[in-house]
Amino acid sequence: MYRRIHTALILVILSLMPLHLQGQESAGLFSSVKGIGATLRTPESGGVFHSATAFIDIYGVPTSRCSNPGIRVNVSRQYVLGRTAKGDVGMTFYAGPGITAGYVRDHDKGRGIDLTSLMSDNDGIVAALSADAGCRFDFGGLVSLDLSFAGDLGLHIRQNEREHGYFATSLSIYNNGWMQLLYPQIVFLFHLR
Repeated sequence: MYRRIHTALILVILSLMPLHLQGQESAGLFSSVKGIGATLRTPESGGVFHSATAFIDIYGVPTSRCSNPGIRVNVSRQYVLGRTAKGDVGMTFYAGPGITAGYVRDHDKGRGIDLTSLMSDNDGIVAALSADAGCRFDFGGLVSLDLSFAGDLGLHIRQNEREHGYFATSLSIYNNGWMQLLYPQIVFLFHLR
């Protein structure tokens, strides 16, 4: 049942994403301790640009605490705060709000060691408001480097790990959203125009 929900959620998220490549300024490869994925970014207009990032959330997978990864999608509106140049390298500083949705595993619940939570995957749906800030480094070519930090504040809805016999849900704060705030995100941007 969860596999069907997982597949349906991925299809819904992908169908809702504005993936019109003709109007995009750049596309990039997303890399972080959070996961790996892709980013699309619109052209800047009036000091504002939009970005959409979809990535595989790998929380718990490298340490074998989780059997499979999740997926997260973020769409955000970025405001340019300033620009500077050091020699041939231009830097653009930005920050802005956004929304995050996905099907992920959240941080283990409970105080101390909670074996029920530790041994279960805790997969569920996340819906959150997000905020991020970063700096884009332009080297005068077709490739730029983007370094940012982002956090999410929202809810995580999952099957109750104590009640596997029937479909009982649990609702909690999405802990990984704010706990991963200081994980750096690096994007290699390739300019399409």
